[in-house]
Amino acid sequence: QWGSDVLFINGGYLNVTIPSCVKSGQYLFRAEAISLSSATQYPGAQFFTSCAQIEVTGGGDAEPDTVSFPGAYTPTDPGIVTNIYTVQEYTVPGQS
Repeated sequence: QWGSDVLFINGGYLNVTIPSCVKSGQYLFRAEAISLSSATQYPGAQFFTSCAQIEVTGGGDAEPDTVSFPGAYTPTDPGIVTNIYTVQEYTVPGQS
């Protein structure tokens, strides 16, 4: 099931649970929807992002995985250019 289906079914909302092991502190949480309708050729996928400043309290000792923008992925990463009509498996950009 595509992520856009889940968002549509839930009226645009998606609940996310922050693992209790994440260290307390201030974080910038970035959510991203990727449109693949034009991804068959470069420049490929279209990214629609939202960010929220969150504060984790009562957390654990784990440092969360983080990325930097720009640089989290490149135009040649899997999932940026893909054909959603023929692909059997999809790799999310930055997850390779």
